[in-house]
Amino acid sequence: MKNTAKVLALVTLALPLHACTTWRIVRHRDPESHRPIEIFPQREVRHSDAPFQFTRAPQRDDLDTVSVRDVDFRLVPFAQYLRAREVRAFLVIRNDSIVYERYADGYTDSTRSSTFSAAKSVTSALVGLALQRGRIASLDDAVTRYIPELASRSAFQGVTVRHLMEMRSGFAFTKTNGSLWHDFRSSEAHFYYSTDVREALADQRRENPPGERWAYKDSDTQLLGWVLERATGKTLAAQLEELWRGIGTERDASWDLDHRGNGLENAASGLNATARDLARFGRLYLNDGNWNGAQLLSRDWVRNSTTLDSSRSEPEVPTWWLMQHHDLWWIPMQNWSADQDFFADGSRGQRIYVNRRLRTIIVQLANESAQDFPFRKVAHYLAGEPYQYPRVIANQLYAAIGGGAGPDSVRALHRNLLERRRANPAGLSYSRASMLSLGQQLEKEGRTEVAKVVRSLAQ
Repeated sequence: MKNTAKVLALVTLALPLHACTTWRIVRHRDPESHRPIEIFPQREVRHSDAPFQFTRAPQRDDLDTVSVRDVDFRLVPFAQYLRAREVRAFLVIRNDSIVYERYADGYTDSTRSSTFSAAKSVTSALVGLALQRGRIASLDDAVTRYIPELASRSAFQGVTVRHLMEMRSGFAFTKTNGSLWHDFRSSEAHFYYSTDVREALADQRRENPPGERWAYKDSDTQLLGWVLERATGKTLAAQLEELWRGIGTERDASWDLDHRGNGLENAASGLNATARDLARFGRLYLNDGNWNGAQLLSRDWVRNSTTLDSSRSEPEVPTWWLMQHHDLWWIPMQNWSADQDFFADGSRGQRIYVNRRLRTIIVQLANESAQDFPFRKVAHYLAGEPYQYPRVIANQLYAAIGGGAGPDSVRALHRNLLERRRANPAGLSYSRASMLSLGQQLEKEGRTEVAKVVRSLAQ
């Protein structure tokens, strides 16, 4: 109640200056995946006059009973996973044929839904197109080359387009955590709900030198959207429309705007589209930017954006599949060479997954952020291939500690698991970040001695 009172008091003070932004944050908080279209003004992206149609194959209903890993590490039937994770659309395309398509909660093949941060991967494509056309000369260009009015602001000195693509701008950014008072003051909420994103971007402050540290933030991609608008002289919607029509989409898409008229699109999380049209976008990337003989995007750009950077041993996010963030796409590091896969990822479970080797595209639209990663299991199963989930070494250690293992036993088990991983890298997942996270968890639980051992093993 105390925090709520603080928020209401601040709302009262802020209303004369920033009524719409403040009201949006308090009223909408974390919106469901279908609601951004209701909250924000929209700028339309027209569909193709000659839609491309995937072939309809017999539905693989047997997939419903296949065991997939849920967020609690238990194996459950796939149909149960879809219900538990509030999946509203799940579409699987293999060799240009729809082999599995499920909708729930009123969604259909014509439902336009928010992609949230999966939109970042579409923005990445627009950067590639601008480079291809010479509208952006180089990723190493200063942001102020395209937005010169920012040159007088010290926070922008040395920030390049590449820094924005890599989320290494150095700008300060705070994320939401579910607490009303914290979320109200967070950068994430203010950028998402801002009624003047250009002004919000211009007011950013520097936290780290550009290029020094990776930090996931919407503001970098939103600034990239502003750069694209200036570099091309076109709205993001107009830039996307050329690609959208080129890939044979059958439905209009739309971008969320900060305000009506000359508003700026939310390049980080504001794209709304249907599952099938998102699959068409996935097909463009599956085919290295080529669409039925026309090279719409540079092959090198597509490949470079979606190929694992093998020089980096640590993931940005230490899930069991080890998520590497690269040019606004996510690449699973764990056993990547076997699948050559990559994906776009958005809040509440929005995913566009592409598996090059298996010629498979999967689109998921959902309304639950707690998601695992069933896509590899699904792709392998439908290809008639065996698949075994890797075990996470940090989780193995945690289970042993819970069973009473002390510092010496943890050291010995850690050595043994690393030896087994060297022999079978696909069977065990390991990262320094996951070990440090385990150390923090053990510290919270009061297991100080063993927490020190785990942290030392992560060095």
